[in-house]
Amino acid sequence: MDTGSQLRCPAVDTRLNRRRFLQAGATGAAGAALLPNLACSTDNRAGSDGRLNLLVLIIDSLRPDHVGCYGSPQVQTPTIDALASRGVRLNRAYPEAMVTVPARRSIFSARRIFPFRHWTPNEEIGTSPGWLPIDDPQRTFTTVLKDQGYWTAQVSDNPFLAFMKAFEPFRETFDQWRTIVGQSGYYEEPESIPLSVVKHWLPPILRDERYMPGMRKYLANSGGGVDEEETVCARLYKDAADLLDRARHRQPFALTVDCFDPHEPWSPPPKYLDMYGDPGYKGPEIGVTQYGFAKYFTEEQFRRLHAVYAAEVTLTDHWLGHFMDRFYELGLDETTAIVLLSDHGYLLGERGYTGKVPSQLHPELAQVPFVIVHPEDKAAGETSQYFASTHDVGPTVLSLLDIDRPDWMEGVDLSPLLDGDEPSEKREFHYGGMYNRFYIRTDENVLIGDNRGMERHMYDLRLDPRELENIEPHNRALSDELYRQVLDVAGGPLPYYE
Repeated sequence: MDTGSQLRCPAVDTRLNRRRFLQAGATGAAGAALLPNLACSTDNRAGSDGRLNLLVLIIDSLRPDHVGCYGSPQVQTPTIDALASRGVRLNRAYPEAMVTVPARRSIFSARRIFPFRHWTPNEEIGTSPGWLPIDDPQRTFTTVLKDQGYWTAQVSDNPFLAFMKAFEPFRETFDQWRTIVGQSGYYEEPESIPLSVVKHWLPPILRDERYMPGMRKYLANSGGGVDEEETVCARLYKDAADLLDRARHRQPFALTVDCFDPHEPWSPPPKYLDMYGDPGYKGPEIGVTQYGFAKYFTEEQFRRLHAVYAAEVTLTDHWLGHFMDRFYELGLDETTAIVLLSDHGYLLGERGYTGKVPSQLHPELAQVPFVIVHPEDKAAGETSQYFASTHDVGPTVLSLLDIDRPDWMEGVDLSPLLDGDEPSEKREFHYGGMYNRFYIRTDENVLIGDNRGMERHMYDLRLDPRELENIEPHNRALSDELYRQVLDVAGGPLPYYE
């Protein structure tokens, strides 16, 4: 991997840049035409043959209902909103494989990962079905781009892909890989954080030998809940912004920035918490939760949990904005296609659960934001109801860059949406799963159950869009029909691992 010195652009005028212009209310190409040229005076065109660059932004554990442009005015995400105003926003994007590792296998390989057939536990990665290294590191959309002459790079603090030996072959496929210490590695010594501070970020029931050491290490690696500049997302996006100067001189480039925030644990600095929290709150901060049925939080603590998560989302969006400022200053928006998405969400008390619970494959956990931007601002501000998924990233970006997709990619090219057309493959339903659980979604219903077809729950999306009333016991015939559809498209019975 290339680890050469950084190539920095000369000082750039700090007057109003495009991102701030968009945040002020302008949308589309008409507004962009009014902007001053903030790029460097040196050549900032696409590659020597005029090919577009690519920027893929992965934001972990991001719920659409906590993103402003997805209809959440109470949570401030101006950077993501500005990006969405330039392209098409997919309103029904559901990862076909969850959670963190299966989702990234799906994103990079452009293949369906669920159901997790022929899975055997990986000693390093863990004992959860689907948690394996990328099957063939030479068969990813980034290696296709590298073979086509693209300079490929990734900046990541993902504790699996960025740190584990099992993913080293994948990391080595990039021209440059940057690992940021966060939930893995040591940025500052854990002992630098007083135990009183650790307890401040944990509710009493979680102040035990499992949660205390992990929270202490995380606080040491993320500014102690006080220093915004030392939060992991700040350091990651600052590093990625520095890398843009190098990427500009290596065009055409394909850069992936994989941010693990707002994945738990959380420790947003006070100015972000104050945006959403009750100023009179005197209890402990909710820096992490258990995965499962949440009987241990009071109503006040549930409200604080929502405030902490919202604060972490806004913190992440702010530092993504720092990166995008540099991106626009260099004029790279004129030559770069952009895809932004997440891998899964997080339960914040919905239906009585917190965390990532396989039986709860509802939108709070199983829906993600997904935005596609063309440098010409095609379909600016438009939305789509197409059933999109993680394995669609590869075919979509290759099409945007006018590169033929290899036959091993299984996803759908979503780029026709930018021209007002529908993708070539019509999806009347979408299915996926997590561990030993599946879901299937249609326009009218969602069915969730275990892979054997047991413990099924079904919801009528027309009458019950929040998915609160289980109608499966009274609609067994429809439940059976939907389950058969899953078995048919999945190629037979789904594996179930004890």
